[in-house]
Amino acid sequence: MKTNKFCGKLLAAFLALSLMLPAPAVLAQVASLCTGKGYTIGFFNGVWNMPDDAANGMEALAALQGDTFEGKPITYDNTTGSAAGSSGLQDVLEVFIQRAGEIDASGELAKHTELFWETLTGQGKDLGFWGRITALFPAAADALGSFYSLIATKTAAALSSLISNPPTDADYRKHESMLEKARVEGQMLLLVAHSQGNLFVNRAANFIRPKIGAASVRVVHVAPASPTVQGEYVLADIDLVINALRIQGLSTVQPVNINLPVSKADLSGHTLINTYLDATRASRARVGGQMSTVLGELEPPDTVANQGFFTVTLTWDGEGDVDLHTFEPDGSHSYYANRIANSGYLDLDNIIGEGPEHYYASCDAAKVQTGVYTIGINNFRGADGRRATVQVASSHDGELLTRTLDVGPQLGTSGNESPIRAATINVTKDADGNFKVVAN
Repeated sequence: MKTNKFCGKLLAAFLALSLMLPAPAVLAQVASLCTGKGYTIGFFNGVWNMPDDAANGMEALAALQGDTFEGKPITYDNTTGSAAGSSGLQDVLEVFIQRAGEIDASGELAKHTELFWETLTGQGKDLGFWGRITALFPAAADALGSFYSLIATKTAAALSSLISNPPTDADYRKHESMLEKARVEGQMLLLVAHSQGNLFVNRAANFIRPKIGAASVRVVHVAPASPTVQGEYVLADIDLVINALRIQGLSTVQPVNINLPVSKADLSGHTLINTYLDATRASRARVGGQMSTVLGELEPPDTVANQGFFTVTLTWDGEGDVDLHTFEPDGSHSYYANRIANSGYLDLDNIIGEGPEHYYASCDAAKVQTGVYTIGINNFRGADGRRATVQVASSHDGELLTRTLDVGPQLGTSGNESPIRAATINVTKDADGNFKVVAN
């Protein structure tokens, strides 16, 4: 007689509960592979930064806030925006360079890209720098009006396009999966957004707040390009990019709340590291103070899953039962009917819809196997046409991979041994005993 999966899962859950009692002790015994429960700071850098810029921004926030707060660890996750949108301001800068080349055939004017920022608001007409340039390139004086209009129009169009065409569903799924992971593991959440990242963070906060509780998630905005803020913010008077939004009338942006001196390090007055986190200006202390205040106000959410050396989180976009399968290097198989494998555990199994399902590798270095872990998904029942998101993260490096894929046809138990491959995770250990996790 065919076993009903719901009953089977209840039985598996009962057995797992009795068998998993040693697991918390393992986590308590060995802390070297896991950071421990505390805070997660998610950095939303927007879609106009390249990955290196995003990584540097997150490192700057980590240097500002540190690795702990009131004795509890802080982990950092970089929620980089869509790579496809990373060229927004680059496109505008290219217009500047192209137009400068038309004005000055020698190409020298095009090298002065600092003028790109000045032309965003027209302040270049009054800063005196244009006078110095036109002394060298007389043609620039005649073309100043059309030059400024072209750059300002192009910039306004780029900003307007981003506001009217929000990030893609794939971008949102990545953020939401990260937030779900932090929620089920009992992390308190501080979301920090810079510039266009505020367009991401507002939706992310609205997504996770009902799930985690308003007391466990807060937002700090830096140079918000969004008309909406959901917490404290810092916006400088010298920020030419946000001023361009205000002057062009594209949207209502927040009032300036800090005055800063202009610096040659960043003529735009807009970048996170060279303006807002500049150690020589007051904005750095303001941002750090806001972050510390918010961290002190957060309350821990309920914990329903465990942290691990690395984790796999599965979510999907609707009803149905999609299962997460992990095949460990020695062939052991963690899934709903066999939650406890040799290196890790499936501690969340969702049979209703949307997920999450959650697998975590032990924090005990003696238990973690090196080699390849294969991650799969199976449409067990009622999820035809759904899209699933699988996110792999490590305790020390945060999100490693996010992949969205079709769940395939309903297969029931026949899909247990051959699920759709979603990712592979390679764990290695060097001669000093240091572990490394790579996901692809």
